[in-house]
Amino acid sequence: MDALLELAWGTFKSAVPPATLVLVVAWLCRAWIGERLKASVRHEYDQRLELLKAQGDANLAILKSEMDRQAEKMRIAAASFSEVQKATIARKIEAVDALWRGVIELRDAFPSDVFLTDIFTDEEMQGFYTDAQMLKYSAGMERIDELAFFKVGFEAVQLVRPHLGEYTWALYSTYKALLGRSIFLIKKGKSAPDKLAWHNDANIKQMIESAFGAERFAEFENLKGGRYRWLSYQFDILLFQAIDKLLTGKSFGDAALEQALEMEKQIMDGKLQP
Repeated sequence: MDALLELAWGTFKSAVPPATLVLVVAWLCRAWIGERLKASVRHEYDQRLELLKAQGDANLAILKSEMDRQAEKMRIAAASFSEVQKATIARKIEAVDALWRGVIELRDAFPSDVFLTDIFTDEEMQGFYTDAQMLKYSAGMERIDELAFFKVGFEAVQLVRPHLGEYTWALYSTYKALLGRSIFLIKKGKSAPDKLAWHNDANIKQMIESAFGAERFAEFENLKGGRYRWLSYQFDILLFQAIDKLLTGKSFGDAALEQALEMEKQIMDGKLQP
């Protein structure tokens, strides 16, 4: 076999020119070296790929573990928040119920003799204590205790004040103060007739404007009667809006808080005025 190969190789060399033989040998060497390089590169590539895959699996496991840990923390936080929210909403609902009971009790306790004055003009009210036809309306005024009226339902609503928020509380307090001061002024009108037109009182005006704004105050100023009904209607609008925000968790905003402070200030000013 070796002899046969040597004979073939000798025949090939004699048949092929030397220059061509060199080119063939060079090509074979280049092909062999190229295959060796490819194999080496492929081996190194495979090793790196395995390493990267191993590292990737490890990193993926770490990332998944961290995500699971964060998800658990968020789940616990959400569960806790939900429980807090449930308790908060329940307390707010109880507070709203107490507030509305206080409003109903307040209106029920409002003296009918005072409420009847809503149908009289300012000119007619001037004879409230002197006109014989008006005495049947004013005869019971002395028995009315405006301080006792102011206390009606106040303690129960005051207990839930933290759950109502300052704006809602200020609305309630202002409405109560308006009604109470109007009783005081009408009673005082027996000796000071100019007080009978309670709606002209400076503090009454300031409280109404602080609660309802300039536009509604101008509307109040133009009324010729029905002022108590107007106050109840306007108060209910604002109160229900406040309750809606309260129960849905919406923010009242800085403007509402400033308005609440102004309402409280006007209430205090009214207490200091004779």
